Amino acid sequence: MKNKNKSDLCLNLAYLFIFFATRSNIYYVMDKSKVQDIFNSTAVRDVEIEILNTQYEMEKRRYSSEAGEQVIKTLLETRRTLLNHMFVMDEQSKQLLSDFNEALKAQMIEMRQKAITLFESTIASNVPASFDLKAKCFLGYEYSKIHPVQTVRAKKMWAVMNGTLDDYMPLYWDGAWAFDMEYRNGKMGHIPSENEMLYLDDNLDNWNDELDLEMTKDMHLIHPFHNLYSHMEFSIFDLLWVRDFNIEINIEADYDTYSSDSLGDDLDWGKCDYYD
Repeated sequence: MKNKNKSDLCLNLAYLFIFFATRSNIYYVMDKSKVQDIFNSTAVRDVEIEILNTQYEMEKRRYSSEAGEQVIKTLLETRRTLLNHMFVMDEQSKQLLSDFNEALKAQMIEMRQKAITLFESTIASNVPASFDLKAKCFLGYEYSKIHPVQTVRAKKMWAVMNGTLDDYMPLYWDGAWAFDMEYRNGKMGHIPSENEMLYLDDNLDNWNDELDLEMTKDMHLIHPFHNLYSHMEFSIFDLLWVRDFNIEINIEADYDTYSSDSLGDDLDWGKCDYYD
């Protein structure tokens, strides 16, 4: 009951944090000192410290609790809302967003090329009848060295968000976006084109939802950025200075070592016939 009360309390605090931050109407341009001011604001500082205190308590007790994990997930959503509310697109932040978008785009393209090379070499190596390949692109596990905020609190928050400690963002299980291919009975499945992977369509697009549509209309923001920004708990301030990534490419094969002509024993589970 104690954990539930703490969870309910943190949820109420989350709503209060959003309420007061929204009422204050705080907006900043993308200046280094102003970014530091944002992260030192009472609302952001308090919600981050509550997240880290919850993580600290679980680490100290050497176990995770469902209530503690839910508190962190809820407060990560609150943190994202607070920080995004304080963001205003200007020319400097637009350039940072463009740099992040291009860095992520380049990494996704490289990941696809390496995945296809591995896929084709696996086929050429007398592969079993069926296998699947999944390539995932994650944000770098190391906190960005070019981020304006270089505090221990910021670095620990990054570890909480990026999956180092636990999966507090279930949608981040496949990273920014996953690239999948399959091989079945001697035939390759559909291999998504570069644009399909980047824009979910063969044509160029611009995934600039929830941003200043006028200022970003010429940016061709890719879908993996949209996935991180719109569907996960990363704030825009977490993404703008990321330039390093981590790639995972996995192949999973499933095959029999015996003749597959027979479908096995025809067992009738509607009968109680196992007393022989």
